[in-house]
Amino acid sequence: MSPELYRILHVVGVLFLFCGLGGIFATAGKEKKPAGLFLALHGIGLLAMLVAGIGFAHKSGLGWPNWVIAKIGCWVLLAVLPTLMRRGVLPRAMAVLLALAIGGAAVWLAQMKPF
Repeated sequence: MSPELYRILHVVGVLFLFCGLGGIFATAGKEKKPAGLFLALHGIGLLAMLVAGIGFAHKSGLGWPNWVIAKIGCWVLLAVLPTLMRRGVLPRAMAVLLALAIGGAAVWLAQMKPF
């Protein structure tokens, strides 16, 4: 596959991830756990982002620069955010703001490639 196709799949994974996070955050605080659809969107988005991001880096010959490793750190934080919120470590509003900040940082890393 071409690097551009990997990039498109990566962005689609981001859409899935944030749709899932939005659903999980919207149903937070209710007695029951979030609907399976939101959890599935979150997981599928994470998997698509990881596979497509690493595929893009490989096909583009980027290797493992520090900004790619930092983006993987952002990915890990976005992966554990719903768990931290559901266990009461983070309030819902803080989790939403943190998700937006982490997403913005990941975009900045991809565009600017600072290190």
